Amino acid sequence: MSAEDETGGSRRGLLAWVVRVGGLVFAAVYATPALRYLRGRRAREGAGEEMVDLGALDALPEGRPVRVAVPSRNTDAWSEPRGSRASVFLIRRGAGAVALDSACPHTGCAVDWDEATMRFRCPCHRSAFAPDGARLEGPAPRGLDPEELTVVDGRLRLRYRRARSGRPDREPV
Repeated sequence: MSAEDETGGSRRGLLAWVVRVGGLVFAAVYATPALRYLRGRRAREGAGEEMVDLGALDALPEGRPVRVAVPSRNTDAWSEPRGSRASVFLIRRGAGAVALDSACPHTGCAVDWDEATMRFRCPCHRSAFAPDGARLEGPAPRGLDPEELTVVDGRLRLRYRRARSGRPDREPV
């Protein structure tokens, strides 16, 4: 066997080794985020179906909107399930309550409750909404989005579904 054959053979062996090790490193680096992304995607697809506990009905004052964070249980490829994904206004009405998304349906800005005028107001483009969430004025194409809220054993259970901004109909995201 000549010296060139030995060198060429060792080069091919080295190249094969580099490709194998490189493939393993590539898989190790990208497999974890890819799997977490896919797991998070499945969680997000079913996220609108889960009910989250928002506390006791008795803790809400009668007829006065209270902003409450919607806990997040979603994950994606880079983050763990912490914090909140949105907020809603809860309004107690006797033995029940209603939930209104706090995002303005115009561009998604967070609306505030104005106690002096008894209206929800968007600070971004001056849309205003009635206490029941109906659109009163401004560029918002619809009223505040109602969310599914039930009372189970005195506890408020919410099913939150985000809707697209800027549309007259409530299209889920």
